[in-house]
Amino acid sequence: MQTTSQQLLVQLEQQLRVFSEQMEALRQANNQLKVALAETKAKLDKKQGTTQVWQEKYEALKAAQGINSNDSASRKRALHHIDTLISEVDACIAQLEIEN
Repeated sequence: MQTTSQQLLVQLEQQLRVFSEQMEALRQANNQLKVALAETKAKLDKKQGTTQVWQEKYEALKAAQGINSNDSASRKRALHHIDTLISEVDACIAQLEIEN
């Protein structure tokens, strides 16, 4: 009876050791995944920033082409876009004046 209990204890100890090793491996894998996720998020943020810059440049190009266009609808859209930008700048200036 005692040998059976001893065998069970040894077996349980081995299983616990294996479980502990597996848990540590999972912790390390989790940490590696967290680092990889943070790096991927940083890359995504950088790409989104670049995309925003290019989008703004594209909008400015469309506005410039619209002004030089002979098409009155394109010219109207371009002028409306410029008016909108001026309104945004005015709002920012007003906000800065309020904060100061």
